[in-house]
Amino acid sequence: MLAAALMESLLGIPHTVRYRSSRFPEGTPLNLAVAFVGASGAGKSTLFHGVAHALRFEGAQLPDSESVRSGEGIPALFGYMAKGEDGETELVWRRPDHAVSLHYDEVGLLGAQAARTGATISDAIKSLTSGERLGGQNSKGDGLTIPARSYRAVVSVAVQPSRAAPLLNDEAVAGGLAARFVYALVEDPAVAHLAIPTLPTERVTVPLYQWDHGVRFVDALPEMNAAHEADARAAHRGERQPIDSRLLLNRAVLAVAFANLAGRAVLIPDDWELAGAFVAQSLQTRGAVQDELAAPVEDQRAQLESRAVGRMDAMRAEGLSAQDARRKLSRAQGTALTAMIREGRFAMW
Repeated sequence: MLAAALMESLLGIPHTVRYRSSRFPEGTPLNLAVAFVGASGAGKSTLFHGVAHALRFEGAQLPDSESVRSGEGIPALFGYMAKGEDGETELVWRRPDHAVSLHYDEVGLLGAQAARTGATISDAIKSLTSGERLGGQNSKGDGLTIPARSYRAVVSVAVQPSRAAPLLNDEAVAGGLAARFVYALVEDPAVAHLAIPTLPTERVTVPLYQWDHGVRFVDALPEMNAAHEADARAAHRGERQPIDSRLLLNRAVLAVAFANLAGRAVLIPDDWELAGAFVAQSLQTRGAVQDELAAPVEDQRAQLESRAVGRMDAMRAEGLSAQDARRKLSRAQGTALTAMIREGRFAMW
């Protein structure tokens, strides 16, 4: 629920406000993507309802979550083209805050759409989180273009660990999609035994007046600037993993969300520390999902090796030479056997 509250917090910040650091002096849009991780029925899709009953953002009407079937449909969530008084076609924003909340109930659905539409959903999510230009014009001059850094967007995806491949497979990691997300676990065994509250609770009011005086940037703390510099140097040395390329930037965006929940437009060390704790939990959750995705692969490898060894043993008992027996294996079994021989886990006779 904290992750959902942080997303709502970002939606409450004017789209003109950016995070500014020595590494990104022009400012970075405060957009974010969150993967809500849990088994089917864990309540991933009800989190925002809970936040709506817990928080009230003063004076703001935050956008409801929406979904589209392709990347090309995302620009239309922000606005449409219409003729102005001068007869020229111009962009009309659907909301005065230029904000969109995009949500997918199942990561498998996202993967299927990406495959069907040439990965446009994945590309669009990467563009959204970076605040890049969306849409474009066709050869006739028609189309819809949302200018870069002119909007606020959050993206959420409900993820069952065993079906998380669209977010964490090799293509998603190499292409930068996996790095765009923070990962929030929606299951907590420590509270599973607690009774469901029955008494009504008052919503907490989050003020937004801190943005009323033309705030354009939320400036990084000195320790944040130092972290960005160290991260850039690590990347140049080849020490940063591609999946962590946006790690610190996501942490900074989360820090701004924490500050906004506290009614501030200025960061303090506590915001950075809280965001760090959130990111540490995100890394742990992501690692657990990656382990679950890898488990079937390891199981398949073990089964393949077992079948290869079983066939070799049976053919040895029939009196075949090791080379003759090996030639009778399937290509996959032969490859597995070669690896076992190389690792010293199988000896030819």
